[in-house]
Amino acid sequence: MDDVELSNRKKVLLYNAIDNYIKLASPITSLLVQQTNLHDLSTATIRNELNALEAMGYLKQLHTSSGRVPTTKGYRFFVDETLKSASFDNASLDEVKEKMFSRTSNLSEIMDNISRAISSTTNYPTILMFDGFDNLVIENIKVIFLLSSQVLVLVETNAGAISHTISCSSSLNRQDCDNASNLLTSIFSGKSMKYLTSHVPEFSETIRRKMSEYEEVFDLVLKVVDIYYNDTKSKVSNQGIIRLLESKEMENIDKAKNILTVLDDEDSLKEIMNTEGEDISVHIGRENSNDKLKECAVIKAPLVLDGKRIATVGVIGPERIDYATISSVLKFVADEVRSKGKGDRNEQT
Repeated sequence: MDDVELSNRKKVLLYNAIDNYIKLASPITSLLVQQTNLHDLSTATIRNELNALEAMGYLKQLHTSSGRVPTTKGYRFFVDETLKSASFDNASLDEVKEKMFSRTSNLSEIMDNISRAISSTTNYPTILMFDGFDNLVIENIKVIFLLSSQVLVLVETNAGAISHTISCSSSLNRQDCDNASNLLTSIFSGKSMKYLTSHVPEFSETIRRKMSEYEEVFDLVLKVVDIYYNDTKSKVSNQGIIRLLESKEMENIDKAKNILTVLDDEDSLKEIMNTEGEDISVHIGRENSNDKLKECAVIKAPLVLDGKRIATVGVIGPERIDYATISSVLKFVADEVRSKGKGDRNEQT
């Protein structure tokens, strides 16, 4: 049966029963439900309702005469209800915000801060997939002469700065770097990374015509962009891994190995972090495409800046995860990133 066929009493009972199970990790019994939430109902009435919910597929018994635990269908009901009114403590969210954007404009550090802030708040492993590199909008390009045969390439984007020190020819000097920086900024400011990398031959010819000695500087910028693009992998915060392994569900060593294997495999992370749209999505148990996560939950949200996705962030944990808190934190982070945008741009892609 579908959720719409649940009576109001069954909905309230099921929601509170699963909420208790998430908090206490204790099988759902009629007595526990009555003592913790539904004092006005008799244990006999609650028992009948639990029997009905089990028959409808929302709960299951692991052993005969044992209490019940939620099924994937039960968790799905709980999550859908939770997302309608998810809220979170403002003080904790302020702490997340401070950790995310404190004292840095470096893109890698910003992404690391976001991952660590979510993980320290939710106490579960956090993955940040930087899958929107092409959508970054270039604001400024600086090539800073450091010393003979070495320059610092700094590409400032709407999401943060990309920087890398790289070797150059001994003939390149400070004035060349300054002049080339001004030229490159005038060409690429307001354009996307995709626009830059997809028009390389055209821009190389333009720069060669204007001033051939700047061609090397342009090549250096492209090398740095390429280095960053190829080295950008999923960022997994280790802070929540210990908490995950300490959870009751991970007492089974095979389950623990499965999650650790996924967290260590880039292809698996790309698969599970793939998402569409701009809303928070939740995959529970067998809703996950990866067989190693059949007893886990994955909650993820896209990070959108200036109308373009720049990354996807997600949290992995057992099915008995704090859906309300994690969904609220991810929504807060996504909203904060979106608010950093500077409005519509006349960007070419």
